[in-house]
Amino acid sequence: MKAFFTDKLLSWNQLHNTRTMPWKGIRDPYRIWLSEIILQQTRVEQGLPYYERFITAYPTVKDLAAAPDEEVFRHWQGLGYYARCKNMLAAARQIVSEFNGRFPDTFEQIQSLKGIGPYTAAAIASFAFNLPHAVLDGNVFRILARYFGITTPTDSTAGKKQFAALAQELLAPGQSAIYNQAIMDFGAVMCRPQQPACPQCPLAAKCVALQQQTVAQLPVKSKKLVIKKRYFYYIVLEYKGQVFIRKRTGNDIWQNLHEFILMETPAPLDAGKLESEPAFTSLLQQTPYTLDGISAAFKQQLTHQTIYSQFILLTAVKQPAITDYMAVPRARLEQYAFPKTITDFLQNRSLGLF
Repeated sequence: MKAFFTDKLLSWNQLHNTRTMPWKGIRDPYRIWLSEIILQQTRVEQGLPYYERFITAYPTVKDLAAAPDEEVFRHWQGLGYYARCKNMLAAARQIVSEFNGRFPDTFEQIQSLKGIGPYTAAAIASFAFNLPHAVLDGNVFRILARYFGITTPTDSTAGKKQFAALAQELLAPGQSAIYNQAIMDFGAVMCRPQQPACPQCPLAAKCVALQQQTVAQLPVKSKKLVIKKRYFYYIVLEYKGQVFIRKRTGNDIWQNLHEFILMETPAPLDAGKLESEPAFTSLLQQTPYTLDGISAAFKQQLTHQTIYSQFILLTAVKQPAITDYMAVPRARLEQYAFPKTITDFLQNRSLGLF
């Protein structure tokens, strides 16, 4: 059953796999690493222009390591999960400082880089150096769970060990790069999460889930995803052509990105009545102002959170005494990296606000 799986998968890859991506088949560990980091939590269609943008701006890992943080974050802007970008920068600088600018070529050294876990290390090690390490991502979990009929939750300790051992057993000797790319592509175009191509599947004859009609139920996860709702009210305070912003810090979403003066509430409020909220007046620190407008509501869906945002535009009558925020010329806002919600607001010219 295992030999059948590997043989059929490699045959499918050779005869029928037409999926093309600019990083497929290359041996450059830097470019493979970039593609893997960008595609974490990101669809290929969305990630492709970012990959091309980074390769153009930073052709080598030394170029990336030497780049200013703010510039790199602007290139990343819109991809989300900004910790990836922060870790990517740290890893690039780690490669320069610890490996003399040469990308490490062993699984252990690759995994020692900031932000690289077992899956990414296996992908780089196999694709760049053909080392015998099996990848184990969502696609692989799904394929193996269905084909072998495994009901152990993939997010459990036992499940991770079981799937990791099985993935390694199935790895084609001497063909790690080809096999890993094949199984990832197979999950993307054949054994899809919804509407898998079972009638055309070369593994169908021995697929346990297909025989037991449990394809839709596999793989199993023990933890249910809980979506948290958050309500952000941004105060866009302007004084003599300058707007107040700050960089987000702490262990929260959008770390290292910038934002306007923020009031977060546990429940939605009427933006037109925010002036009566004590938290609102506290943020402004008794700055006299005129109200210029209130935006429509914006919504941004993250994996575990839904962010609802509105923007309240104010013009200060005199110099504001705002702490923890810096005043920057409105014309220079494009030089700062913002979360997608704020960039959507800034780009929405139809509002007539900016």
